[in-house]
Amino acid sequence: MANAGTLVNASTQYVNAYDGTGIPFDATHSMTATMKTFYDTVMLDNARDHLVYTQLGSKEPLPAHNGYTVEWRKWDTLPDADQLKEGVIPTGKKFGLTYQNVTLTQHGLYVPVTDVLELHAVDDVIVGATQEIGASLGRTYEKVTRAALMLNANVLLADAVNSTATGWPYVSTPSSRYLLSNSAAAYNVMSPDMIAQAVTKLEQSNAPYYDGTNFVGVLHPSVWYDLRRHPDWQEVHKYSATTEIFNGEVGMLHGVRFLKSTIAPVIRGADLTAASRSLTVKTTLQSAGKTVAVDEAISEAEAAALAGRKVLINGTLHTIDEAAYGTAGNATITTKDDVAETDAIKGKLIYPGEGGANGIAVYQTMIFGKDAFKVVDPDGAGIETIIHNKESGIGGPLNQFSTIGGKFETAAKIVYPERIVTIESVGKYSTSDQAN
Repeated sequence: MANAGTLVNASTQYVNAYDGTGIPFDATHSMTATMKTFYDTVMLDNARDHLVYTQLGSKEPLPAHNGYTVEWRKWDTLPDADQLKEGVIPTGKKFGLTYQNVTLTQHGLYVPVTDVLELHAVDDVIVGATQEIGASLGRTYEKVTRAALMLNANVLLADAVNSTATGWPYVSTPSSRYLLSNSAAAYNVMSPDMIAQAVTKLEQSNAPYYDGTNFVGVLHPSVWYDLRRHPDWQEVHKYSATTEIFNGEVGMLHGVRFLKSTIAPVIRGADLTAASRSLTVKTTLQSAGKTVAVDEAISEAEAAALAGRKVLINGTLHTIDEAAYGTAGNATITTKDDVAETDAIKGKLIYPGEGGANGIAVYQTMIFGKDAFKVVDPDGAGIETIIHNKESGIGGPLNQFSTIGGKFETAAKIVYPERIVTIESVGKYSTSDQAN
């Protein structure tokens, strides 16, 4: 057997090859720099896997020592030139600019690891923690960008189709999110026609293409499930070899190259109480009023949380002004506007109203023209790996733990709202998908 010796150079310490005991690196002999590069790579690779929206934004550098706020200026668009009359000076045109600004936010997390766990765990705890921290930072970074994009007011609500009839013919166009339904006879599901409508809006606004030919969209896997079965769908592997494929890209339809992401918005109201997703109207309303008794119990904490929530009562959207807690049959909710008088309301379910009909999940599919939004990339404040080993002084007087963490600063802002169209739809998984 080879004689390895009592001191073997390892990744995080020296190791006795015979009994497995570890000896910490000293100040002169250390692999810290090498491992730091490795940990950086692990964390950044895991973070990048989640950056779908972020990669589509126009990067805006922010040099160090230039503050926390970024401002963008945009010149006003001039009208078409006048037809000139010989010898007549035309009227001058007004010209100016608008500006927008956004402030950076900082995000981070860390995991402490004891010396005992680090030494005796079968798996490399620091590598595992680094991978998971990278994934967390990537998701958080992406959600910062997504939050800015969800402020877009250029929204199309998916047309209702009759999914029981041949060809899924058009039924109606909803006027509000809470009317989006997964009823077979009026199904507000994503369709190729909705994508064509979004493309038309972008083209009417002269939104530029990403690659000279196509826009780019981001959809949730649940939306992709419904859409990809359509015969017009073109899979990624059918592209020409010269076409650049974005990270997460899954296919193309009607001039939109689609990327799939679980971070694509799923909008669904939380359960109304811990015990029940919905509430039940206890009594018939003899006259229109704001206070409705319910069959279920509502705790004091739940009553406080219900204030300001949107709810659907008998198919109509209301906002709760306040709720009175009580045991089953003795609790009430009071809405800001009157609930209509009806004998049929007794026994009706009260659903969360932030999503679609009957409280189901609504998906937002965003389609972008190039340079629609910007993502700030501050100098020296991108995703950063921060690892302190137990000998660094952070592990206490007895070097009992190390910490693995990371942080970043960023901000995002829509600068050309006419270059983003959001399609809201429901689908097969709307009854089970949770808000994200």
